Amino acid sequence: MSYNRPYDRNESVSVSCAFYNKIGACRHGEKCSKKHIKPTRSKTLLLANLYQNPKLNKNESEPILPKQLQETLDQFYQDVFIHLCQKGEIASLVVCENENNHLNGNVYVRFFSADDAGRANQQLNQEWFNGKPVHSDLSPVTNFDEARCRAYDTDSCERGEMCNYMHVRQPTKEIQIKLCQAQEKKYLLKRIEKLKWTLKEFEQEGGGGGEELEKGDSQSNSVTTNSLLEQLS
Repeated sequence: MSYNRPYDRNESVSVSCAFYNKIGACRHGEKCSKKHIKPTRSKTLLLANLYQNPKLNKNESEPILPKQLQETLDQFYQDVFIHLCQKGEIASLVVCENENNHLNGNVYVRFFSADDAGRANQQLNQEWFNGKPVHSDLSPVTNFDEARCRAYDTDSCERGEMCNYMHVRQPTKEIQIKLCQAQEKKYLLKRIEKLKWTLKEFEQEGGGGGEELEKGDSQSNSVTTNSLLEQLS
């Protein structure tokens, strides 16, 4: 006689791939003996192998100088940030320059909104970048600090292509600040426009939408809202 084994949540968790859960990528890929549980909803997207790392270009006869590497990354980061920013407000964006297949050139973007991430994921999978189709997936990664290689940050990682943590190359600080400030202004203006539209509808409906308000309170709220809009504009 045989019995169906009861579902054990702890057992399910124990056979899931820890590296996939933390890094969003696993060197064994589909051959991994543990489960890669893809999220159906997430604020984070993985754009696989989007960044073409100049260090891995075998056609170059001479090694690329650090300054050239940084300039290439800065231009790439700026282009990608500006494009993704149109799809939703970005909380964080990282670019990997690992020398292994499963992390090389991976770009991870975390939006403030899971809805924005979902829409962006659908749109990106219909786009091309540098003559190649974009491969975007919802990612389980929630904390980039835990996913990155701390040793690589201090130029002390000795594992090379065997390292399974993110080797993150940062953009120049000035560029990062400039992009973040531009995004902040963009979405602040959007919120102001939304607030103006809400105020306009409120006034057209007589200030109450069917509910009676004290005249003094209504005027006070209107003055306060207009004052706020003037300060933000």
